[in-house]
Amino acid sequence: MPLATSRRFPALIFVLAIAATHPVLSPARAQEAASAQTVLVQTTAMREIHPEFTHPAVIEAEQKATIRPFTTSQVVASYVLPGAVVKKGDLLFEMDDREARFALAEAKAALAVARAQQGERQLEFERKQTLVRRQSAAKSELDLATAQLDAAKAQVASAQAAVERADKVVADTRIYAPFEGRISAAYASVGDIVMPNNPTQPLPLAEMVALDPIYALGFISQQNYDIFIQRRDDMRAAQVEIPKLVLTLVLPSGQEYPHTGKFVSWDFQAAATRGSIAARAEFANPDGVLLPGMNVTIRGNAAQAVNAVTVPQRAVGQDQQGHYVMTVDAEGKVLRKNIQVGIRDGADWTVIDGLEEGATVIVEGLQKVREGVSVKTEPFKK
Repeated sequence: MPLATSRRFPALIFVLAIAATHPVLSPARAQEAASAQTVLVQTTAMREIHPEFTHPAVIEAEQKATIRPFTTSQVVASYVLPGAVVKKGDLLFEMDDREARFALAEAKAALAVARAQQGERQLEFERKQTLVRRQSAAKSELDLATAQLDAAKAQVASAQAAVERADKVVADTRIYAPFEGRISAAYASVGDIVMPNNPTQPLPLAEMVALDPIYALGFISQQNYDIFIQRRDDMRAAQVEIPKLVLTLVLPSGQEYPHTGKFVSWDFQAAATRGSIAARAEFANPDGVLLPGMNVTIRGNAAQAVNAVTVPQRAVGQDQQGHYVMTVDAEGKVLRKNIQVGIRDGADWTVIDGLEEGATVIVEGLQKVREGVSVKTEPFKK
């Protein structure tokens, strides 16, 4: 072997050995490897979370009352202080009761006459009974006396009802608070003639709202309502306990309201103009801090932690098929996975279905890739 060839032989053996451990890529594979995009990924993990949410809400009174007169009369006294808290049974207005008392006196007099007539008919009935037993009178006379006595008793009952009705009219001239709450200004003054159900007097005497307890009313989209109902029914069917929520309020000032609340009910119908359904939560309001119409934020936190797979919100896309994430398999290929998201937990979504623990999810670089391409991965750092 020539000297030059013998000198090159060891170097040739070394190159062949290197080639044996690094297979030659086809031009297409080489180009793909060279052009592979780098994406930032995160491995999904099961972790313990405390589900929470916030939602705008408005305060609504549990009880409202429109104070109106029961009879046509003149206002002779008003005890209403605008914005004052009144107790149940507090006197609010007094009406002129003279006509009502005259009618009551007449009804009582008519009752006395009816009772006297009943007494007379009772004596006549007893006398006829005695005569018939002695066979001194015909039975038809007793029948007549019986009918007259029954009519007298009916007359007494009618007169008694008239007295009670007149007595109620007298009582209705004094108007009391139907429950404890805060009252508006009086819309009628002393000397005004007021009438019930009069279209020419649209304003009531006053208005009242109960303050303790009180509702926080939040409007939930019909889509979210449907999702909630479906998941609740699924959990019940699977005999899984529904997590209990602790509800709190954030006041317009940003301070947290000191009393916790409880969910009460969904509204009886959807608000078609809003495409939403109202949810009501009840809160104690002993100091009257919460007022009807006040805008607040309702916050819900699960009383107990739950375990869930989570992914960053920025990793979740949405199209006509629903929510999805792009994952990277062991060979570096991008795969789409459709998922069902649950609630938000900070900057993450919880995943109900479609994604297992330990999956590699693309967090940044989604716009650079499509399903099936190869990518290079680097860990995402929050």
